[in-house]
Amino acid sequence: MCRICRLKYSRGFTLIEVLLSVVLTLIVVGFMYQWYIAGWNLWESNDTKVYLQGQTRSAMRLMVMELRNTTRTSTQNPSPNLSIPSTPNNNSIQFYLPIDKDSNGLITDANGQVEWDTSNKIKYDYIPGQHILRRLEGGQQRILAKDVTDVSFSDITIDPALGINEVKITLTVNKTVARNRQLSFTLQTVVRVRN
Repeated sequence: MCRICRLKYSRGFTLIEVLLSVVLTLIVVGFMYQWYIAGWNLWESNDTKVYLQGQTRSAMRLMVMELRNTTRTSTQNPSPNLSIPSTPNNNSIQFYLPIDKDSNGLITDANGQVEWDTSNKIKYDYIPGQHILRRLEGGQQRILAKDVTDVSFSDITIDPALGINEVKITLTVNKTVARNRQLSFTLQTVVRVRN
């Protein structure tokens, strides 16, 4: 057969076949892109949730550790008792920690009284405008948690269900993720302070 005859009878793709394959390819790529975006959003949400839970637990752990060493019932003068403002301003707490004043290796004096560092007040304070929970001691500031939306400290004067030596802490953090979804995490604990 002649060369021209072969070209005449050889067939390529028609315009409809090319358009159909392009449309099918675009549909498959579109589905793959949607799965990718959905996976990315899920990963970002879970990553943010882990971050919020981690920083909330870390801040709570530090506060619990320190508040367990404070007191509410000391009769010493000056008073080392912790103080919480009344509601709705109960988003801060002030307290003192024991210290070995007489360098005998103990935090109690010769009479068995706890030696308190009343010259070094510690304060946990929520700053709503900055969305942070901070720890203040001797003019030094330490950020305990970011993205904070609410903090409350309660004692028996605010919550009668608590005991005289108990302090309830509620810490809520919140962060916006993809598509303006809000992720929120709240942690609450009751701390038994030193009597």
